[in-house]
Amino acid sequence: MLHRYNMLNRHKKLAAGLVAGLATALTVSVAPVMSQDAGTLVVARPADIFTFDPFNTQDDRSIFTELTVYERLVKLSADGKSVEPELATKWTVAPDGKSAEFTLRDGVTFWDGKPLTADDVVFSLTRAIDQTGSWGFLFSPVKSVEAVDAKTVKLTMSEPFAPLLPALSTFAASIYEKAAFTAAGDAAGEKPMGTGAYKLDAWNKGQDVVLSANPSYWQKGKPTIGKIIFRVVGDDNARLLQLAAGDVQIATDVPASQVDQVTASGSKIVTIPGSAVGFVTINEKQKPFDEAAVRCAMAWAVDRESIARSVYFGRALPAKSILPSSTFFYDADTSPVGFDLAKAKELLASSSVPKGFTFTATVPSGDTTKLSIAQIWAASLAEIGITMNIEQIEATTAQELYNTENYTMRISGWTNDTPDPDELMGVALDYQPQNGLHSSYHNDAARDLVTAGRAELDQAKRQKIYSQLQEIVNKDCPFIYTVEEDRIFATSPAVTGFAPNSQGKYSFEDVSLAP
Repeated sequence: MLHRYNMLNRHKKLAAGLVAGLATALTVSVAPVMSQDAGTLVVARPADIFTFDPFNTQDDRSIFTELTVYERLVKLSADGKSVEPELATKWTVAPDGKSAEFTLRDGVTFWDGKPLTADDVVFSLTRAIDQTGSWGFLFSPVKSVEAVDAKTVKLTMSEPFAPLLPALSTFAASIYEKAAFTAAGDAAGEKPMGTGAYKLDAWNKGQDVVLSANPSYWQKGKPTIGKIIFRVVGDDNARLLQLAAGDVQIATDVPASQVDQVTASGSKIVTIPGSAVGFVTINEKQKPFDEAAVRCAMAWAVDRESIARSVYFGRALPAKSILPSSTFFYDADTSPVGFDLAKAKELLASSSVPKGFTFTATVPSGDTTKLSIAQIWAASLAEIGITMNIEQIEATTAQELYNTENYTMRISGWTNDTPDPDELMGVALDYQPQNGLHSSYHNDAARDLVTAGRAELDQAKRQKIYSQLQEIVNKDCPFIYTVEEDRIFATSPAVTGFAPNSQGKYSFEDVSLAP
């Protein structure tokens, strides 16, 4: 595995190119015609979705599904380093950086046959920029969305907005049909109407989501697979057994410890490095976690080297930042937290609980990777006087407890939806949107830096801002990072073209399934 920490200069160049591309008009050619078949592809995932409404979405499975059924004005490239046209064929940004116009693609229809219009885009993006929504912060400088004409949409900003295009590539900027959404009322989150390659057939809650090919999809000849089924299989071993048996064709969330087993059985491995980091979220509403000394003592008790070696079998590296290393402005030289039990004991001694305490951390049941991380961490914490009880909870239930902030400490992970750091820094350190990723962490200086980073177009200055933010996290320890982890998928040999990007967009319109 290539070392991924010395990537700063490359990130600066990529970020500069991405911002420069804001003012560039782009076009894309129509794909060649392909024949459609009636094949069915089953994807085993560890949990169900919560909603099809991007306004309220907070979990990965809902995000990944929305990226499949809806489309956006632009899309993240396969390598995660730039954006490309999707429902918009070109765009321009005003010289002052305070407005942008997007030209919509011709010939795009929703699943019900109605044409995509500027009004649908205005409706969808007006909801997206609403600051009361879960992800409104991603678009905080955007003050209005309006239709210039039937094929042109204009976004007006209060100030220059550096991560505009990456933000518009996220699930939060999905475009859906205004009339259908309005007619569905309170049930809109269960009745999507998109332009994507696949449309909803059925959502059997707790069991599966069934999608069928959109026969009027604008990319002619795509998709080639007739049906996609997202099946809930909470146990890691069960997903891989079903793959080996041919009951499913793709398994997500593959433990690194089972990669050799998968390949030995004849299945294929698909990995995405650098876009995900092991992540522990702490509920600071519960004492003594409101104390930085306590949180940092626990952070310094994480043996990242052991986790990378024994849990990930060489498919992970000790994390040195809250940001995944493929993110622009990642900086591993900001006094990262390491493993030092003497330092951990010293920090705990300065807190209100110098002799330690007992608490409970939750991990999704059936997730062997998260369980192993918790067990290694618990052993180290015991050496400084802290007892961590581990509670395994069904993945969907665990997500709900986290969403409603009825948890103590959550061992999970973070996947960046864009290559720009604004998303993670915004949701974690701008405490309005999701109460600091449901941690209750408040730091006014950090919040001001997040705001400044969005408005700054100079790449050197943005680097300085995001380095400062990473330093703040390393000092306050509101979140504890563990390792840089590859996201690992396993597929049947019959599957070709499966290449999810760093967002988690599966792009099934490009996937084929051999008989």
